[in-house]
Amino acid sequence: MIYSQNRVDQKGQTVSDSTENPAEEETDGPGFPHTPPLGIKAVHPGDEIPRPPEPEQPPRPERAKIGWGVVALVSFAAILSIIGTFLPWTELRGEFVIREIGWDQPIDALIVLFSGLAAALAAGVILSGVKSHITTLCLFAAGAIHVVLAIVKIFDVENMEPTSGYSYSIGVGLPIIIVGGGALIVASFLEWGSRRREQVAS
Repeated sequence: MIYSQNRVDQKGQTVSDSTENPAEEETDGPGFPHTPPLGIKAVHPGDEIPRPPEPEQPPRPERAKIGWGVVALVSFAAILSIIGTFLPWTELRGEFVIREIGWDQPIDALIVLFSGLAAALAAGVILSGVKSHITTLCLFAAGAIHVVLAIVKIFDVENMEPTSGYSYSIGVGLPIIIVGGGALIVASFLEWGSRRREQVAS
């Protein structure tokens, strides 16, 4: 509020003095400090100006756990079965020993080879962290093919009649293929169990 006061100077002229009430100027407006909006911090002289909050980044999706044991087992089984195709499947024993390896029967050997490569490819998929029932089915199918084919060949050798003083016996390659196929079947069940546990945990 402004106060006006008239006074007469030495020459007889009237002079108007205007003064402001300092107390009222100080108390003009609310008598309490300004309250900042909710979530904003008041900045006082000498304080560091706060930086705007960084935008929140969306959480990265968790990568599926890699079953290193399953990958190692599948790789070992696939290599073992493929090696079995280069070993004797049938031995003809008499005056001499005649051995017939898997590649002497190329169709059967190719079946073992390609199914073993399919199992190795499935191991690569597992190594990349992908969980799929197709991978499990591929491992089981490859293992079953190896086991069934080797067992059929063993029965064929056992049913061969001796001829000209020679007898037939089973070579080391067929049992090795059975072991490799059995390991693939075990790996398929391990992978299936791992996938089931992750589904239950999620």
